[in-house]
Amino acid sequence: MQLKHKPLMAVILMTLILPTVNAEEDKDAQASSGAADATLPEIVVQADRDDFEARQTAPATRLVYGREELDRMNELTVGDYLRRLPSVTFTGPPGTPKDVRLRGMDKGYTQILIDGEPVPGGGKERQIQVDRLPLDIVERIEIIRAPTADLPNEGLAGTINIVLRDAPTTRVTGGRLVTGRVFGEKTHKDTWNVSGQYGDATGDVRWLFNASVGQRGELKTKSKSEEGFVAATGVRNSWKDEFEDERTTSDGLDFSPRVNVKLDGGDELVLTSFFSRTDETKTRHVDKFKYNTPATGADYVGDGTRDETEDKLREIARLRAEWKHKLAGNGSLSVYAAVQRGGEEKDKTTLEYNAAGALTKTAVEDAEQDEGEWFTGLKWSRTLGRHQLGTGLEYADKSREDVKVTTENGVPKTSGRGDNFDIREQRWTAFLQDEIGLGAAHVLTPGLRAQRIAREAEAGGQSFPGSFNAVSPSLHYLWRVNGRNNLRASVTETFKPPKFDDLSPLTETKTGTLTDPDKSGNPDLKPETATGWELGWEHFLPRHGGVFGANLFYRDIHDKVESRTALGDTRYVSRPQNVGDAGVWGVELDARPRMDIWGMPELMLRFNYTRLYSELVDSVTGIETRIKDQPPYVYNVGFDWQLPRWDAAWGVNYNYTPRFVKNPAEPLKLDVEPEQKLLDLYVMKRLSKTAALRLTAANLLDMKKDKDKSEFNASGQLTKKTLEVERGGPAVFVALEGKW
Repeated sequence: MQLKHKPLMAVILMTLILPTVNAEEDKDAQASSGAADATLPEIVVQADRDDFEARQTAPATRLVYGREELDRMNELTVGDYLRRLPSVTFTGPPGTPKDVRLRGMDKGYTQILIDGEPVPGGGKERQIQVDRLPLDIVERIEIIRAPTADLPNEGLAGTINIVLRDAPTTRVTGGRLVTGRVFGEKTHKDTWNVSGQYGDATGDVRWLFNASVGQRGELKTKSKSEEGFVAATGVRNSWKDEFEDERTTSDGLDFSPRVNVKLDGGDELVLTSFFSRTDETKTRHVDKFKYNTPATGADYVGDGTRDETEDKLREIARLRAEWKHKLAGNGSLSVYAAVQRGGEEKDKTTLEYNAAGALTKTAVEDAEQDEGEWFTGLKWSRTLGRHQLGTGLEYADKSREDVKVTTENGVPKTSGRGDNFDIREQRWTAFLQDEIGLGAAHVLTPGLRAQRIAREAEAGGQSFPGSFNAVSPSLHYLWRVNGRNNLRASVTETFKPPKFDDLSPLTETKTGTLTDPDKSGNPDLKPETATGWELGWEHFLPRHGGVFGANLFYRDIHDKVESRTALGDTRYVSRPQNVGDAGVWGVELDARPRMDIWGMPELMLRFNYTRLYSELVDSVTGIETRIKDQPPYVYNVGFDWQLPRWDAAWGVNYNYTPRFVKNPAEPLKLDVEPEQKLLDLYVMKRLSKTAALRLTAANLLDMKKDKDKSEFNASGQLTKKTLEVERGGPAVFVALEGKW
């Protein structure tokens, strides 16, 4: 299967850009006879340079949040910090961000990279949960709205690149001790974490040991009321309540040592590794009740209990080596190789009891996911006049095995479509990119990324091979209007391979009704592709005083994948399908200004607002709806206020996402996602030049998720109504931190 790109898009953008470029160069020529031959100086990226400078000089749109910014709110995990960034929404228990989503799209449309490369051990959507990564081992976080050709391009909505701390050029010693508590509705959970960094440069060797160990507690309570109705008369014929208490303890260990060795002739050997282990224990107790006379809501009695225990072990490991060689004529060559592995082991036991307390059901689930990969490649770059050329080749070999066995009362259950399968994937990647300086104020970065992916999958004794080619052009334009204003434009092509389990040909048997259809996969799924357009403006305040940004984006998505329920021969079946084309667009505003203009240089405001729109046209029915899981908007507002007189600082952040219908394409299942309101606060007191004490309060509003769902039959008559209320609980943390 061949993915077709559109060369016309590059021509259109060039047509729009070149008149501006030529006009600007004419002005430069009038001002100076040598301006026409001006070339951009080589930009050397330093790990400690200012976030705003890194954003300002990047050839493509890249929002950068460095170590100083990450330190402010004393967050424990990457997920805790990401929720306050532009265009970011989450799923997970109230106050606990797990699966990150950019621009309101499903989590599989957001690409998560660590040090610029994908990692194994994610779910079937190829994305890891960011609540398992401690923030203290991170150097910076980058939001990449439109990728350049040298980056992986499987994030239709965008890319989040998590860059880990690098080996220092001088001695670095730092540490942090955190303790805290989550206050739940029925109980409390303690949290603690110890992290530290120790590194130095001695002779030809730079090195860093960076580690974090700790335990995190999470709580969730949920009440659920479910009413059933006779469709023809509207009379309530069932009414059940459930009250759930869930408690989770996660023990984590993470470290990422780095070693850089200088070799003869200016060459360098870079050895990096990353290991993450999370051991999670979860218990869930559910009390059930029902009305014996549901029509009038009378005779409320107990209906049994359910107890669940779950142990989940998740690991990620990567070892990478790179040789960097300097070439004559201001060029460089790097050759690298890496091996990485990730996986998850889960054991879950469910015990159900009737109203008299007798055991009625025992279910045992044993699941394992194992994903391994090795890859190798090379990259070459060279400066030739106005051009900064770059090219690269890479080969990767990946395997994934999912095994799940479930028994009920000692009898094995039939496997579901995503329970047992093996996948082997080979990937060949090549890219070519040129960063062109057009006068002193203009940078044009065309690129081309080509990939071939061959996949062999097996499930239920059936084998289904597949392969596809992706040729993805990209074009980025940067106009440095003056020292404080940038205008940016980008056109890129990205793609999204199907979820692993969506390719399975197996059918999982349910009741086969419209409200509980059988579930099946679709080996004939095509990958989704998108042409992305970005147009942005950035204004940088003097003396690194902050930034104002505005960005317009549009994604033209082809072969959009959605689950659709349809009547087969005699039963209803839900399966993923390429339902048609979709458009996703919106406006993104972000600001981090320091209040110098009001005579308050110690105060920095922070604000971002994203307005989201979408349209999905079903190729079969022709019905137009919004895409699944997209809220209409999301915003953050807050501030950081330094108090030098008291050697202190404090700050606040408020995050809001409104209510919205999760899947407008299924009107017979009205599922409303509740609004989310998160308020966080921190207070910091410096104890000395090297030590500080920090207090953080998270989820101060004790956010609750009020979910309501309604189901209708084919005639539009109400058959079921469900109301759920979830609560996590506020949390308070105290941290002692120091740098020497």
